[in-house]
Amino acid sequence: MKSSKASKTSSRVRNHTRSVKISSTAHGLTNQAGLIPVVKYLDRIGFEKTVKRKVAHPRGDNADYHLSDAVLLTLVGMIGGATSMSKVTTVWADRVLRQVVGWVKVPVETTILRIFKEVSDAQISQFEALTQYV
Repeated sequence: MKSSKASKTSSRVRNHTRSVKISSTAHGLTNQAGLIPVVKYLDRIGFEKTVKRKVAHPRGDNADYHLSDAVLLTLVGMIGGATSMSKVTTVWADRVLRQVVGWVKVPVETTILRIFKEVSDAQISQFEALTQYV
């Protein structure tokens, strides 16, 4: 029963990644094109799945976003030049980038910050150990 709730929640904020044709046309222009290979690489190495599996961070059944989401959004945002959480959400405001990754909507900065505030010392240690898995 719990897994069906989790999958319903996920579908509200993310879709399965579709094959997106990248071309130089006037349609679907993006300022964040340089992040597309980064996102594809992180997906290929299983970054988000590894974070979910190795860093225990339970949230309520009604939570739309999880720690792995916040980490992915922040990491990609920082690679894209964001220097604050509001700039991370600005990077992700790009429709083409969201489409490539499969995000229907992204959390506001206060949601991401709230998730990070929930992180414990034990979870920080689990993050430090991630380097051997990714």
